[in-house]
Amino acid sequence: MALNVVQYEEISGLLRQVPRLVDRLEARQSGFVEEVLAWLRKAEAALENNRLAVVSQLAACRATLVEAGRGVHSKDVVFVGRATPRKVQEATASMVLQRGNELLHGVIAERQVVFQEAERISGQVMAVAEAKGLLGDCRDGRPHQQFLQCAQQKVAGDHDLASVYAHLVALVGKNDVLVFMDRALAKVT
Repeated sequence: MALNVVQYEEISGLLRQVPRLVDRLEARQSGFVEEVLAWLRKAEAALENNRLAVVSQLAACRATLVEAGRGVHSKDVVFVGRATPRKVQEATASMVLQRGNELLHGVIAERQVVFQEAERISGQVMAVAEAKGLLGDCRDGRPHQQFLQCAQQKVAGDHDLASVYAHLVALVGKNDVLVFMDRALAKVT
């Protein structure tokens, strides 16, 4: 199943939280383990809501961290010195955070390239549409959503832009095209 732009951005938002968690580990702040556990729960919820099977692998990561809190540590966990409960938990939290990060990156990797291409193409399409005056007819005080739909129709009907628009639809789907066109318009106008 290909992710739509909303799903992609939800997962990207979770990935943007990872550096903050790593900063907490680096600063040896208390609560790191609990925050990683909370992050894993949020990531699981996002994957579950989007019906992505990789949720099971993330749940297994969370189980590993829960077990570390109960005194059980995986052979994958390496630490220096005596194995104190805190060291075991923090090392395990660091390991499952890394695994969770890799899993989420794997989920969005394919669509990331597609969405970057769609962003580039939609920027070019909307710049040409603006230069050709196609969007002027749509600017008659109508609500923004209707303006976007009008712009979409003008672009799709233009003989110079129709094939590029069709390529854009093939990349991201008809619903997500509006999102990319809207973002491109913000940069063009």
